[in-house]
Amino acid sequence: MCMSYRIAAASSDGVQIDRHFGHAETFSIFEVEENGQGPALKARRAVSPPCQHGSHDAQAMQAVTAALADCRYVLAEAIGGGAAAALRARGITPLETEDTMPVAQAVQQVLVYERRQHLHRRQG
Repeated sequence: MCMSYRIAAASSDGVQIDRHFGHAETFSIFEVEENGQGPALKARRAVSPPCQHGSHDAQAMQAVTAALADCRYVLAEAIGGGAAAALRARGITPLETEDTMPVAQAVQQVLVYERRQHLHRRQG
């Protein structure tokens, strides 16, 4: 039986990763099969951004990370240290694109990263 995992992308339109994690109002959720098939867009999740006017709302941060708890990776233009720690605490790997990038391109890079991690785990 083939397992799958999910990738969340901070995107205003589902096409480009164009949001800082703390400012994202929606995340596109993609499902990828362990064998690399996919990705398939499964959902768009609306959240309340945890970063408002230069400060972070701890309750909103908790709500966003809970909404993404079924994802293995979160992609965003940037992810602050506190947000990255909150994601890691839930077992989610935060990844930054550092600039606007097509979601499809970023997801393909995650697939390459995932394959390397899988090979490393098998060899280790």
